[in-house]
Amino acid sequence: MSASARPTAHEWLRRVSDYHSGGISDNERAAVEAHLATCAICQEALTMYRRFYTLARSPLRLGLPSAHFDDTAPTLTTAPRPPRPPRRDIPPARRALLGVAAVLAATLVVVGFLALFSSHRPGPSVASTPTGNPTVTTAPTATPQTTATAEPTTTPAPSAFVCANAPGSNLTYAYERGDSHVYVVTGCSAPRELVKAQAYPVAWSPSNHYLMVGIQQYPNPSPVVAIDAQTGAQTTTHFAIDFGSDPANGDDVRIFLGWLDDNTFLGAIVPITNASPDAPTGISRIVRVDLHSEAETPITTIAWWSVSSGPPKVVDNGRYLLYGGYQNKSEGQAYIHRIDLATGQDTKIAPLGEYGNGGCQGTTICNWTAPWDVTRDGTHVVYHSPGPTSFPSDTNTVADTPLVYASLDGSQRSKPFGSKVAQSLTTPYFSPDGSYVVTAYSNYGSQGPFGSSQVGLATSGGSYTIVNGGWSAWRGDSQAMLLLTDTGKLSLYSLATGATTTLEDNSNYYLWGN
Repeated sequence: MSASARPTAHEWLRRVSDYHSGGISDNERAAVEAHLATCAICQEALTMYRRFYTLARSPLRLGLPSAHFDDTAPTLTTAPRPPRPPRRDIPPARRALLGVAAVLAATLVVVGFLALFSSHRPGPSVASTPTGNPTVTTAPTATPQTTATAEPTTTPAPSAFVCANAPGSNLTYAYERGDSHVYVVTGCSAPRELVKAQAYPVAWSPSNHYLMVGIQQYPNPSPVVAIDAQTGAQTTTHFAIDFGSDPANGDDVRIFLGWLDDNTFLGAIVPITNASPDAPTGISRIVRVDLHSEAETPITTIAWWSVSSGPPKVVDNGRYLLYGGYQNKSEGQAYIHRIDLATGQDTKIAPLGEYGNGGCQGTTICNWTAPWDVTRDGTHVVYHSPGPTSFPSDTNTVADTPLVYASLDGSQRSKPFGSKVAQSLTTPYFSPDGSYVVTAYSNYGSQGPFGSSQVGLATSGGSYTIVNGGWSAWRGDSQAMLLLTDTGKLSLYSLATGATTTLEDNSNYYLWGN
């Protein structure tokens, strides 16, 4: 091949992305593998794709009121919550966060590979004023129902089981083993196969009765199916966990947001308006969905929300939905917003800075804001302040800014990491009990934004430490976290000792129950 005919660096990155996603010809696979053997940049890109593909589908869980940071200092302490009158309109539920699908792995490349967290979906310039609550039919048709069935071809056998729970623990977790099927483990019992299909766990229902799983169907949207964790019985839905690579203009895509109770979940009905790359989605309708009848009850609308760097989160036992975005473009930037799911009232919480539709590889739907997180009880948030002022692209990594921990009203702010910033914008995650916060998808060294991944860990003693590896998930007891090593293997990192345990080869998407 002549010099003028050789692929450019960006063309190679696209080819490496296709190589990672699969579905390419044998000749193309051989060409990419030959190139990878000699190109350090593309090797690092492939590592990033794998990291973010792992991290993108590591959904968080919300639950009971938790310990959280002290309001005036970076020390982590336990603080009681004031009692609240019982509610009759929304059954008790623990937060089950919007998980993310395979396509999002590619999305993360612009936010992690380009130094920002991602998880995939919608765009920026939409109608500036939301419409009123729409009438929603009870028989949606946008996303076909799907049953999790076995693949027709022979799948590889999983490696030897390595328990991710602590000795004596009775916690339950679901994960994908080396055969790409979903298994469930309680304590350290032998894994029990739950789904015989290429799938990944998305969210547990509040009592762990159901596990919502995403069925891999890229480039089409990945539909979600509710699996009875005891019997394996499947309940199909019309909802998906992602938009696929390029949804058709004019479609309504139904996106699963999280469980409200064991029989009800929250969803978004998102109109696709991708005739313009800067405005791929319109005003979303937020609905409460009955799992068994699929009847949809309208709650409110959202003008624009991020699907990439802090997807919507159901918190406080199903009382609120938090999202990053805006209800009117006149807000001037993205904000964390809180919707009361009983009344539909929308409250602006904290500024997030720049927003827009990122140029994500693998999907046209990639709404983006600065990453953020919220405690399970919905009382405290962590976010970047000031927010970013530049936008991620193939040539721009967004600079990190200090993280701030604060009450929902923005008061009693503190900085768990002080003025410490990483090489590129990080994504914060609270531990399940709220006692710790980590930063992910960047590094704190001098090797630039594409150096080996590191985790910033703010501890209960009020200090922080830097841990090597890419963050993947919190263990359910908040005493360990899963890290992705530069070799592409997952390890369990003990917060108490700093010891690491290599987990089962080719396992992925660990998700602890409530």
